[in-house]
Amino acid sequence: MKSYEYCTLDVFTESRFGGNPLAVVLDADGIDEATMQHVAREFNYSETTFVMRPSDASHTARVRIFTPGSELPFAGHPTVGTAFALASLGRIPAQTRDIVFEEGVGPVPVRVDRNADGSIRRCVLTTAQSPERIETLDDRNAAAAMLGLPAAAVVADAEVWSCGLAFLVVPLVDVHALAAARLDLARWSTQLASRSTQKVYPIARSNESQWRARMFAPGQGVPEDPATGSAAAALAGWLARHIAGDGDRAWQILQGQEIGRPSTIELLYKQTGDVARRVRVGGAAVMFARGTLGL
Repeated sequence: MKSYEYCTLDVFTESRFGGNPLAVVLDADGIDEATMQHVAREFNYSETTFVMRPSDASHTARVRIFTPGSELPFAGHPTVGTAFALASLGRIPAQTRDIVFEEGVGPVPVRVDRNADGSIRRCVLTTAQSPERIETLDDRNAAAAMLGLPAAAVVADAEVWSCGLAFLVVPLVDVHALAAARLDLARWSTQLASRSTQKVYPIARSNESQWRARMFAPGQGVPEDPATGSAAAALAGWLARHIAGDGDRAWQILQGQEIGRPSTIELLYKQTGDVARRVRVGGAAVMFARGTLGL
């Protein structure tokens, strides 16, 4: 049996018991893929990361990301949380602000912002890919029924967007409809079985600078995710396509309120016409626990 150090964090929050929990397993080069999956299932968080030596010495680490059901090529809260963990544990030098993680989607840059006392204020990733619209689901009645809502609750066609991981963006009429949404598993499995994603991301605008969101991914062992940075990154593409404006754009994405894990995600991008580029996703995190795995 070999020991591996790990820590857990709450990500996209400044308060313990908020945000999205994450487990980070350190110095994980000796762990095989099957065992990584078992460990992720044992923690049973939305994601668990495994930090390994990078293949490129100029990068900070290789990071593998697992849900309870499968490995992901990229995800937001694991990237932000892993950067926060490494910086908090002194594994990133205090003077270093810019790091790079090797993930399945490619190199992912992360900026580490510190407070005056040296503590970590937030971490902000820049996506390896620009947002891409993959397909449109033009049956609004079916999208509404899948979420247990009346047809009028869906105000535009659902679209699949990806920034390395694909999500079905479903725009709803208001935050009340968002709160009332309940994923109908039978309809979900039928409607999305042959689609490019089975991850459902309903959204509703709450004010001029803020959106509310939820994310359902039962196929990956995540009935509802408290905060989904990769979905927020994909949302940048949808926002640029549907809301006119050029230049730097900044939004707050609130998620997790409906399941008692309030989260705040910062979404930043450069908009040119209806295209989003240089997409960044960031937020705070709170260290929760440290321990040792015996594997």
